[in-house]
Amino acid sequence: MNTHVEEVTIRVKSIFNEDKTKRYMRTYEFTDVEDGVICAVIIYSPRMSDAFLSGTTTQRAYMLMQNHLSQPIREMRVISLVPTLAINDNLPYVESQLDETNYHYVEETLQEVEASGGMIIVGWGSPGRLMHHATSYKSLFADYEANMYCIGTTAKGEPQQIRMANENTVLEAFNNESVKPKFRIVKETKKDDSP
Repeated sequence: MNTHVEEVTIRVKSIFNEDKTKRYMRTYEFTDVEDGVICAVIIYSPRMSDAFLSGTTTQRAYMLMQNHLSQPIREMRVISLVPTLAINDNLPYVESQLDETNYHYVEETLQEVEASGGMIIVGWGSPGRLMHHATSYKSLFADYEANMYCIGTTAKGEPQQIRMANENTVLEAFNNESVKPKFRIVKETKKDDSP
């Protein structure tokens, strides 16, 4: 019995903030693929236990991309939408602020994926509502929506987390407009008109 063994080299690069509390992006480069596309996976935030290893989300996203694309994948990027969280004394909950560094990696990747003819799978689930995708990210995503897919959406229109996918999951187009913004309700105090 003859067995053919194929060896593939994958170069992995991770980009963290200075104290390694945020992983902005992980890139998997398939060095044996000369002519292929760049793809991206956009999730909310990685578990720190998954900071250096590839997890279920990455593996399932790659499987879905292979099922969907006719071209080989030369590079796959996993980007985490990790906002800066701040405590606001006037609010009973944590408020998210745009992380400019992270936004740069997302914007740059979306441009390169489109130029290569690749695809983007999004899946941040409910936690993503802490992230300002309804403003800066929502505007950015509108420009690249034609290349964006998800495995379905939550009741509030958020793309479901990719780890829920299996080999039979069918990708659907990501509808950026279906995501409902998270508004903060401010109670108005009635003015007293008496002199």
